[in-house]
Amino acid sequence: MQIEFFIYFELCVALICLCSAGYLMFALFAVERFNYVRKRSISTINFQPAVSILKPICGLDAELIKNLRSFCQQDYPVYQIIFGLHSKSDPAFPIVKKIIKEFKKLDISYVLDSHVYGCNYKVSNLINMYPTAKHNYLLIADSDMRVSPNYLSDLMSPFDDTSVGAVTSLYSGSARGKLASSLNAMFINEWFIPSVLISKILRPIKFCLGATMIVRRDLLKRIGGFKSLSNYLADDYMLGKLISELGYKIHLSNLIVENIVEEKSFKDLILHELRWARTLRRVEPLGYFFTFLTDTLVISGVTAIIFYTSTQNVGLLLLPILLVLLTRIILHIRTKQITGSSRGGSVWLIPLRDILSFSIRVFSFIGTSIQWRNNAFNVDRSGLIHAEKKLLIESDSVKDIPDLATSQDY
Repeated sequence: MQIEFFIYFELCVALICLCSAGYLMFALFAVERFNYVRKRSISTINFQPAVSILKPICGLDAELIKNLRSFCQQDYPVYQIIFGLHSKSDPAFPIVKKIIKEFKKLDISYVLDSHVYGCNYKVSNLINMYPTAKHNYLLIADSDMRVSPNYLSDLMSPFDDTSVGAVTSLYSGSARGKLASSLNAMFINEWFIPSVLISKILRPIKFCLGATMIVRRDLLKRIGGFKSLSNYLADDYMLGKLISELGYKIHLSNLIVENIVEEKSFKDLILHELRWARTLRRVEPLGYFFTFLTDTLVISGVTAIIFYTSTQNVGLLLLPILLVLLTRIILHIRTKQITGSSRGGSVWLIPLRDILSFSIRVFSFIGTSIQWRNNAFNVDRSGLIHAEKKLLIESDSVKDIPDLATSQDY
């Protein structure tokens, strides 16, 4: 009986390992397929409507001035740029003023407003900027993104199809700083990008990505404006979800923007990734549960040890690990080549990166608390965030943060 149990156990372990290895091969296929399609897709559409770019800013990102400058150098006929900050004391404010002075010929301005709506400060920033936006297409892009001059032209053309309600794009990690930054860039390039591309193959995209989100003003009004997102941590995910529920497509662009990554410490890296993991676990519990299959290197190592203990065969110990590691190295190299990320981490960091991902995944199932902007929150099953302690904001005009336990709409 005990022997039969162990045989069935080994078979289950082997099946999990094969599924995990299959995922890794699928990820490599998805990346190569995206690259193939992107190289051969030549758009003949010249749809270039006026667009308002909303740039929420909070603090100094790495190379912030270069990031903001890239949005001001677009080869595009009519666009507006609005920077949003909560306070003049924000260390990014002098950089914003310098950028506006440098590009004074553009339709460019900033909004200083400390009003807070709900727990998501970024969305509060968008709400504050919204009255200044002039055009019918609204583009939201994080301040740690850097783009090419053809960014707007490539992104706006899909709106020629009236069934498209929002456009979003992938982003690649480009590390600045030390080891923690490289590990974060590797997570973006070698886990996040393939997972989105696999999702696109399996079913239509129904979410947006914070790197770039473009939405039509009329559809934004129909979902309740930015205020409908003010208590969600994953505001990008929810924006796409709400737009798709209206019956409109979410278009994933072939363009990849550059995310300038700088993690100051391992603690910041872990808190950042744990926040992301716990949020995803709450909004997509079933899908997130099966993401353990993406920990291929760890799973193959555990499988090899289990089979070695019963057979004492060194080949069974080394073969699965070496095959998975080889495929993992190819994925690492190809994502760097395809995204053009020269600062996407080193191949020697793969084991550390994958062990860290596995550890984050384990801890994501222990509790729902997250740390964000020096505040503690809980994430509920719908993705709403609940403040664990009172937030302190330096303003006399701050609106009261609602009791999310009794109010989901602000």
